[in-house]
Amino acid sequence: MVKIKVDEDACVGCGSCVEDCPNDVYELDNEHGKTVVMKEEDCMACLSCHEICPAQALEHENIHVAKRLYIDRKVKKALNKII
Repeated sequence: MVKIKVDEDACVGCGSCVEDCPNDVYELDNEHGKTVVMKEEDCMACLSCHEICPAQALEHENIHVAKRLYIDRKVKKALNKII
């Protein structure tokens, strides 16, 4: 399973990862203004969150290079119709 760490010192709380994640793995903690990993088990290791994060605040462990795909919500919706 993929392990995700959010560098709280680096995270600027922009919410880009929250909006971009096709599986809604993240939520924005409005009280602290930081991203929180809520459903790590749903991460498919596409790294769309990592690619869009302006602060590079996300670290992923246990990912396989072959799974490094950038998948946005529109692509996921299209894939779900096919699969």
